[in-house]
Amino acid sequence: MEIEEEQGVNSTLKRVVISSTFATGLFIATPHVAEAALGDQTLRTGMTDSDVKDLQDALKQKGFFTYPQSTGYYGSITADAVRKFQQKHNLQVDGIAGPQTLSKLLAEMDGQVPVVAPVPVKTVTPAPTPVNTTTPSKITQTPASTSKLAATTGLIRVGSRGAHVEELQQKLKELGHFRTSTTDYFGRVTEAAVKEFQKANGLKVDGIVGPQTLSYLMKEALQETTPVYQPEIPVVQEPQPATILKIGSTGAAVTELQAQLRSVGVFHQQPTGYYGEITARSIREFQKIHNLTVDGIASAATVAKLKEVATNKATTPTQSPSSSSGALVTNLLAEAATLIGVPYQWGGTTTAGFDCSGFVQYVFNQQGVSLPRTVALQWNSAQAVSTPAVGDIVFFATINDGPSHNGIYIGNNQFIHSGSSTGVTISSLSNSYWGPRYLGAKRF
Repeated sequence: MEIEEEQGVNSTLKRVVISSTFATGLFIATPHVAEAALGDQTLRTGMTDSDVKDLQDALKQKGFFTYPQSTGYYGSITADAVRKFQQKHNLQVDGIAGPQTLSKLLAEMDGQVPVVAPVPVKTVTPAPTPVNTTTPSKITQTPASTSKLAATTGLIRVGSRGAHVEELQQKLKELGHFRTSTTDYFGRVTEAAVKEFQKANGLKVDGIVGPQTLSYLMKEALQETTPVYQPEIPVVQEPQPATILKIGSTGAAVTELQAQLRSVGVFHQQPTGYYGEITARSIREFQKIHNLTVDGIASAATVAKLKEVATNKATTPTQSPSSSSGALVTNLLAEAATLIGVPYQWGGTTTAGFDCSGFVQYVFNQQGVSLPRTVALQWNSAQAVSTPAVGDIVFFATINDGPSHNGIYIGNNQFIHSGSSTGVTISSLSNSYWGPRYLGAKRF
C-alpha cells in the first residue's frame, strides 16, 4: 500500500479563500470562509476543490496560469503552471502544490489570494418550450431575488435551521429526493436526501451542502423550470476524460493497471489496487516514453496505449481470449520460474517461503489475477478441464479423497509447485508419487 504523508503549511500564514455561489441561476464569484483555506492541504492533479481555484487565481496573478479563467479543477494545465512556478523558485519540480510550494506562493502573495473578477455573463431567453397541458411539469421556483438558499455562503449541515433549510428541502422535494413535509430544520432525513442528490450527480457524498452541492442543486432546479436560462459564455473547465484513474482511485481496475505497468517495466512492485504517488510516477514515466501528456493520470489515451503495449492484456470485447490468455500464460511461467528454490513454509504466501496454494496464489497475483487462498477454495472456484493446458492448475489428493495439494501445469506432463520436502520445484505427473494422487485440472 502506498502511504502519502502530508505536512501542513505554517499556520501563521494569512489566508483568504475565494469560493462561489449561485445567484439568479448564474455563477457569481463572492468571497466567504470555507472549510479549508489555501495552504491547508496538498493539491495535485485530479482534484476538484475551491482551494484549487484559489491556487489558479494566485498563479494567474503571477503570470504562470494562462488559462482564460480559473476552474477549480487541477488538470495538466494547472500542473504545468505549478511546475513553472517551482522551477523559477528553485523548488522540487513535480507539479504538485505541496507545503513548500504553497508556502512560497503565499509568501509571494504576502499571504493573500487575489480576488479574480468574474467573467461578465449575459443571459439569453430562448423560445418557451411547449408544455403538455394535460400533464403539468413545471415546478414552482423561488425567485432568485428572494432566495435565501442562493444567498447562503456557509455550509448547510445537520443542525442548521432557518428559511434557507426549508427552501433546500423544497428543492430536493421537487427533484424527488425529499419525500416528507418541509421544515426549517436540517436533520437526518434532510441529510439522507442531500446524500441521495449528491450520489445522483457524481458529487462527494457527505450529506453537507457546500458550494459545489449548492451550485449543482441550483442548476438542477433551474433545469426543471421553463424557460431555461443559460449563460451565453459557458464556464469552461480544463478537459477531463469521461472515465479516468488517478491518485486516490482503488479497485480491480487499478490492480489491472498496475499489473500492465509492471509488465512494461515501469511499476516495480506487486499490484496493490491503490492509486498513489508510486503509481502516478509510473504513469508519468510511461507517458513520457510514449509521447503522451505527462500528468500522472491514467486517461483514456494512456490506458489505450498501455493495453496496446502491455504483455498481459486483459480480455476485452475487442480482444480475442486466445491472444490475451497466451500473454498471461507466458508471464505466469516466467514468474513461476524465478521462484524455483524458494523454501516450503506452512501458510507461506511470500518469497520468504510458500505452501502449495500460497505459491499458486502469488504467481497469479503478480499478473493481476486474484485467486482464493486455500487449495479447496481454488478447486471450487475454477472451471474443470478434461486435459490440462499450460497455465492450468493441477490438483492432487495427498491426505484424503479431496484436493489437498496443487501446482501450475507447464507442459510436457510437468508442473511447478511448492512441495513440503522440496520447496518450489518442477515435478512430473507421471511420477510414482504424484501420478496415483492426481485429481484433475482446473482453469481460471
